[in-house]
Amino acid sequence: MNRKQRRANQKASQVPAVTAAGDDPVTLHAMGVEAFRAGQLQAAARLIGRAIAAHAQMPDFHYNLAIVLRAQGKLTEAAASYHRAIALKPDYGDAHNNLGNVWKALGERDKARACFERALVCNPDNADTYYNLGILSGDDGDTGAAARYFQKCMECDPQDGRGVHVLLAYLGKAGAPLHTSHAHILKLYDVRSRFWDNEDAYFGARLVANALREHAVPEKLNVLDIGCGTGLAGALVRPLARRLDGVDLSPAMLEKARAKSVYDRLDQADALLVMSQRANSYDAILGAAVLIHFGDLTPIFRAARNCLRPNGLFVFTLFSLAGEENFAVSANYRLAQSGCFAHSNRYVRQLAKDCGLAVDALRNVVHEHDPEGNPIPGLLAVLRAP
Repeated sequence: MNRKQRRANQKASQVPAVTAAGDDPVTLHAMGVEAFRAGQLQAAARLIGRAIAAHAQMPDFHYNLAIVLRAQGKLTEAAASYHRAIALKPDYGDAHNNLGNVWKALGERDKARACFERALVCNPDNADTYYNLGILSGDDGDTGAAARYFQKCMECDPQDGRGVHVLLAYLGKAGAPLHTSHAHILKLYDVRSRFWDNEDAYFGARLVANALREHAVPEKLNVLDIGCGTGLAGALVRPLARRLDGVDLSPAMLEKARAKSVYDRLDQADALLVMSQRANSYDAILGAAVLIHFGDLTPIFRAARNCLRPNGLFVFTLFSLAGEENFAVSANYRLAQSGCFAHSNRYVRQLAKDCGLAVDALRNVVHEHDPEGNPIPGLLAVLRAP
């Protein structure tokens, strides 16, 4: 559901789940939207379906049912619902755009492109559509067209909520940014929060937790978990902690972490700012899959050094980079789309030395597996303050 629809539905959607909706289509639809936001996909589909049965001439009802069906993996049915929304409202730009994404997922690339192009006719300032055309062009090997679409996306979205600055660097059309934009992190992890705890192919949290267990002193520790996400690492290190604090930019991820009740304190904030403000406060800092969104790690290392107590540990993961460069946008196109960088072993060692941190361990690891099951190489680092 887009922001405009969410605002329009806000009043009607504040209906308790136990309310007897009867056949009022607005109430049924609003309840379906709320069920979707709560991750209750079957209930959402049923409620919105009832709204459509009561009033089939509302394009937003069909549009939102399509979103639910797509989330359920029912792509053909989702396409049919988008078509019904468009039949009722031919200039429905968001429906054309989302239908393009469904066709792309079904392997119908020509149909996808036609939908995206139609979406731009309906709404020439739609950053999402420029982004989608850029990704489609990049997949097809047309880097020039991809770069042009990404530039247009940036013009429509100066905050870079889709991470196209990183993608332009990946294509060699711009210098690499210092880090992924905050707007992109928020957008990315708002979506990922829905399934992050079920990502069996991701190993970062276990890697840092096991490393802390291996290298820490026996006494209970004051621990800061930066980029704590849903609390995967926090839950694993809680037995080692006297105090466990977490910080993350994403409110959606923090909501999941809060539900685990493993942290003493959770803050929605920039980890760099938090570490800079809490001098000499922690025995250990954990960073599972968070430094991957930074290029130059100098500010992070300096802030961690400031935040650690004597003999404190900084334990984190990175994607590994072969070659002579210190760091670069990930050469993996999927990772680049997620705003990821890669770093060299040599760079981590030298920067640790420059920032007054000793290297207790720096190991090559499998950070995660891609959707095809291929291992993605990473680094596990354990640095120690003097």
